[in-house]
Amino acid sequence: MNSRCVLLLTYGEPPTPEFFSQLQYSWRILLGLTRSVAPIPMAVLPIIALKRGFARNKMWSDEKYGSPLEKIHDAQVRAVKQALEKADPRTRWDVRAAYEFRDPLLQDVVNGAPAGIPVDVVPMYAACSAFTHDLSRQLLASDSSLAASGRAVHVLPPLPEERLADMMIAHVKSELKKRGVTTGKDWALLLSAHGTLLQPPRPYETGRLATERLCERIRRGLQGEFGKVCNGWLNHIYGGEWTKPPADEALKCLAGEGYKKVVYFPYGFLADNAESELEGRQVLRTQPQMESVHLACLNESPALAELIAWQVAGRIPLRAASRAGAKARAPEAVGV
Repeated sequence: MNSRCVLLLTYGEPPTPEFFSQLQYSWRILLGLTRSVAPIPMAVLPIIALKRGFARNKMWSDEKYGSPLEKIHDAQVRAVKQALEKADPRTRWDVRAAYEFRDPLLQDVVNGAPAGIPVDVVPMYAACSAFTHDLSRQLLASDSSLAASGRAVHVLPPLPEERLADMMIAHVKSELKKRGVTTGKDWALLLSAHGTLLQPPRPYETGRLATERLCERIRRGLQGEFGKVCNGWLNHIYGGEWTKPPADEALKCLAGEGYKKVVYFPYGFLADNAESELEGRQVLRTQPQMESVHLACLNESPALAELIAWQVAGRIPLRAASRAGAKARAPEAVGV
């Protein structure tokens, strides 16, 4: 029996507001991500990390927020392992969790994987960018010990956009049905994803175009369920001009057009985290007069696990993913 190791990778934010955990997380993001795309002097990094650590600690504490990301990620690992064993039972599958900025870090998990078997890294993000898939590729390519070991490590591309969009369309319909929510022309749908700089200080893949394509597929699939479907970005403040419109402005426009009911779906994330949950909560709070339904991300969706498993196992060629059949569009069998 052949053996293969699969690593599901996500950022891995701390589960609690605890200051030192938030500080370490902020420090690792600055070192491993921010400085790779922005010319920030090393001397100011500790100041920025402290500021971010304090800010996240205060905001999470004030909001009484704790991130579910690690719990969800562990559940995704278990679900993907089960899906892989079903998709290819002739292979012995070793599926593990890895994180970009928390322990266990990606490099440590790769180096700790059983020797002599290939390793597939699955970044759990909707679109490829310098902050997601490319970050993992560059990190592993720069690891001289990994290169010397001759270990075969492959970072998989994002899931096929059409399949992912079909899955999210079915997810939105299913979640609304579970909640007993019947939408119509008097409802709006606000789709949301992490924003990016329009003119970054260094040239890099921002992922904006891929995210916009995914958004447009979802919009087309759900436009008949709502009076209006629009996109809003979760932007930061510093660094230059960010994607438009920001989510709070998009919601304000919907309110100005007379919509009093809105469904909020953070399609840019495969698992809930502080950005999808807490920032979404803050966006919806800017229009308290509107009735709102805040949907969860795909999270432990069996359909998501099955699609990842089929991608890893090579059972569905990515360029032919759209030919997978009508089952992909059915809420009860969206994955394969």
